[in-house]
Amino acid sequence: MTSPEYTENLPPDLFPTFPVCWATLSDLETEDSLEELEDWITWLVERYTLDHRTVPPCWEHHGALVEELSALRTAWIAAFNVTGRPEAPLEWHAQFAGARQRLTDWASRTGCRTGTHRPDR
Repeated sequence: MTSPEYTENLPPDLFPTFPVCWATLSDLETEDSLEELEDWITWLVERYTLDHRTVPPCWEHHGALVEELSALRTAWIAAFNVTGRPEAPLEWHAQFAGARQRLTDWASRTGCRTGTHRPDR
């Protein structure tokens, strides 16, 4: 259980409360949001030993991958937030299973491999 003193001292930007709507962001906002997302994706790829067939190194150049990974991060933040429901992390893992399949499908359509990027058509 988390003590109230701990939760009061958490920085508010640690757990943003809204999803990113990429279509509405300025270039600068997009750059900042991609940097935040990149930190989380680095952790995700290492934690769950994902490879280029699921998250290619050039994911940020593919809109569908950015949208899926961003939604996955938003759901993760909500699931693991100190105010989240106890069953939320388990539900996130169920969502993650579906997301991994979609990511793999989209990654295979890009034709990208480690060291080789192919732009979206």
